[in-house]
Amino acid sequence: MNDQLIIDVGMHTGRDTEFYLKKGFHVVGIEANPALVREVERRLHDYIRQRRLTIYNVAIHDREGEVDFHVNLQKDDWGTTSESFAARNRRLGTQDRVIRVPCLRFETILEQCGVPYYLKIDIEGADLLCLSALHQVRERPRYVSIEAGLTSFDETFTELSHFWTLGYRRFKIVNQALNPTVRCPRPPLEGDYVDAAFDGTTSGPFGEEAPGAWLDVEQTLARYRSVLREQALFGAQGRFYGTRLARLHAWYRRIAGKEPVGWYDIHARLGDAA
Repeated sequence: MNDQLIIDVGMHTGRDTEFYLKKGFHVVGIEANPALVREVERRLHDYIRQRRLTIYNVAIHDREGEVDFHVNLQKDDWGTTSESFAARNRRLGTQDRVIRVPCLRFETILEQCGVPYYLKIDIEGADLLCLSALHQVRERPRYVSIEAGLTSFDETFTELSHFWTLGYRRFKIVNQALNPTVRCPRPPLEGDYVDAAFDGTTSGPFGEEAPGAWLDVEQTLARYRSVLREQALFGAQGRFYGTRLARLHAWYRRIAGKEPVGWYDIHARLGDAA
């Protein structure tokens, strides 16, 4: 494992990547959308020149070659190679256009770049391809985060099963809707201190700086059941999403000091040691 390396799978506009670079890490960014890659290359040119940032303009897939990529015209963080995710996005009122992009297996990138200290995965429907690739390497990242599946308990159980088999024993379920309230600790717990602000298009702090307490797998499953119940009613694909009842529910949660119904990342830590 390279303890100076972070791999950002789903680089998007590069805000997470830039945060990791400012904390002193080397970064490999992976992004399928060529327009977003061009923007990041322009903005972070100095880091590329210093060889601290390497960018792969590819989609992650189960084969190598080319694949259809759905560029979302309203929400550029919803780009996906998944037909089912693209259909979901259209049901939620967005439009997309399809382009052909090169694709690689994540195993290939690990072979070329090595195993990172932290692996951030957020690629709209293909996260499990990256987790599956970790089964093929002897070492594991110390920390991994993925976008949590919110459609069924089976999906959640599959994600946690991968983590458990890979040796991850502690977890945090992070509500991304709370990102605007999150700040990095000082003194820092990961890398250098950065006075960063986060929003819903960023993943936020990682490792020991990720907000919340570390949970064991039983606590994590119990927390997930609660999240899934909320999602079934008021989440983006929930029964009452977009209705007056959902607005009243959101108002009640604010008044009661409860977390908003958001979207979630799950952070995993290797082994049991603190």
